Amino acid sequence: MLLFYLRRPRLVSAPSSVWNPVFILLRLSFICVLVGGMAGYISETLVFNHLIPDPGPSILDHRDVSQFQFFMGAVFVAPVIEEWIFRAQLKRFSATILFMTFILGLICSAVAKTYWAFLVSPVIFGIVFILYRFTIAGSVTQKFIFWNRIFPWHFHLTAICFALVHLANFEKGIALLPLGILYTLPQLAIGLVLGFTRMCYGLKYSIALHSLYNLFFTILLFIKQ
Repeated sequence: MLLFYLRRPRLVSAPSSVWNPVFILLRLSFICVLVGGMAGYISETLVFNHLIPDPGPSILDHRDVSQFQFFMGAVFVAPVIEEWIFRAQLKRFSATILFMTFILGLICSAVAKTYWAFLVSPVIFGIVFILYRFTIAGSVTQKFIFWNRIFPWHFHLTAICFALVHLANFEKGIALLPLGILYTLPQLAIGLVLGFTRMCYGLKYSIALHSLYNLFFTILLFIKQ
C-alpha cells in the first residue's frame, strides 16, 4: 500500500475507525526505522567517501537542555507541532496555501537572518488566497480537478520541505541548503511515510507514528551517550 501510494499520491478519505491500530502503528514504525536507518547510512556514506562536504557538528552533539527536556521535546512536542504544520494541511487547499507561504517566510527569514522577513508571508497568503477564492474556488468541479492535478507534486514537496527544515539540526544550518536534501535523507524518507499515514489513516496516527519514531532514536541517542 505504501509503495503504491507513493508512486501516485492522491486524495483519499481516512477511515473513521481503524482495525487493530496498535498493530498498524507497529508495522509503520518498523518501516520508519528501516527506511530512516537506510537513508541515514546513505547520507553518512556520501560524507565518509567525500562525495559531499562534511556538514559539520550537529546541535545534538552538545545540547543545552537536560535529557528530560530533550526527551519531552523530541517525543511529544515536536511530533505534534511538525505534523500540524507539514501534514494537517494535506487535505485542505486553503491550508496548503497557508503552508506554502509559511515555508516561503521561513526561507526568507533564514536567508535574511531576521524574523522580520516572516512579514512577507501574510501578504503573499492574502494575494494568493484572493486569487484562489475568486477563480478556482468558484467552481467545485474546477477546484477538484486542479487540486487532484497538483496534489501529487504538493505531497512530495511537503516531504522535501519537512526534510530541509531539519537542516536546523546542523550548526551550519541554511549554509547546507544547496545539498541539503542529501544531508536530510532520513527525514525525507520518514516524511513520505508520515504523509502516507496521515492521508490513509488520519492525523492522529501520523502524530503517534512520528512520536514512536522519535522515541526509538532518542533512546538510541541516550544509550550512545
